[in-house]
Amino acid sequence: MQNEAEIRQIVGREQVRALSERSDGPGLAFLIGHLATLLVTGSLVTLSRGTLLVWPAMLLHGIVIVHLFAPFHETTHGTAFRTRWLNDVVSWLSGLAVLLPPMHFKFEHAAHHSATQISGRDPEMIAMAETLPGYLYYATAVPYFIGAFSSLLRHPFGLFTEEERGFLPATSLGRVRREAQVMLLVYTLLAAVSIALHSWAVVVYWLLPRFLGEPVMRLIRMSEHVGRPAVPDLLQNTRTVLTLAPLRWLNWNMGFHTAHHAIPLVPFFSLPRLHRVLVPHLGDVRTSYLATQRMLIRNGWSHTHASS
Repeated sequence: MQNEAEIRQIVGREQVRALSERSDGPGLAFLIGHLATLLVTGSLVTLSRGTLLVWPAMLLHGIVIVHLFAPFHETTHGTAFRTRWLNDVVSWLSGLAVLLPPMHFKFEHAAHHSATQISGRDPEMIAMAETLPGYLYYATAVPYFIGAFSSLLRHPFGLFTEEERGFLPATSLGRVRREAQVMLLVYTLLAAVSIALHSWAVVVYWLLPRFLGEPVMRLIRMSEHVGRPAVPDLLQNTRTVLTLAPLRWLNWNMGFHTAHHAIPLVPFFSLPRLHRVLVPHLGDVRTSYLATQRMLIRNGWSHTHASS
């Protein structure tokens, strides 16, 4: 992006080096805390089964499950842990939990970072959310799941869209295909074992909460870039949201999203420090996800009426 040199000048070479230092400790602490929270919310599902309270319990459990995207995202960057195999293992396990193949996502996300908010080049751009109907539709997570299941069923057979071939290196297509085959095999085995044991555990403790919680993750994803200008300026095309501490912990500091885009090699645990250095130069800093959603709805309403 055009202002990477400017950002590094703002932060300073020595500070960039210090902030980019990796460590296993913070990642393990966040991961253990995340898994412990999953045990607590899963226990609430168990205790509430047979009552109407099971639905809010599964929603809460699902919100924690979908936030496994946070360690998945950080490990695909290779910055969650200093130890490489820890990044690889956590990336695979969290990817299985959120239905995302790590290698495919790594290449897609690299394209997102190199062409953020540039139409036709950013594969993660959520253009539909610029209007109110598109915002509401995307918030249901239906478009997300259509894309996820389409990929899950196509990739094992080597079927890639034109957009995917644009960011996937030709030399990596075979590895991406094998990765998808392994994931599909794991899901098939889970289904077979569940049927053989007449067990609904996978549905009750994973799939259904996963679907219930995904709209929350879609709202967070929209908060990061929707409504920001389509310019190659990293400090302007991305939004930072200063959310509550528990949610900031659950999403592994990704609320500091502009800082993350400014210097992606900075690990999640150093993003608050990087944010404090960059904050005078940021184009959009919001105080909460709720306030951000109100703004996006107002903008979507305005765009919808302007185009009608």
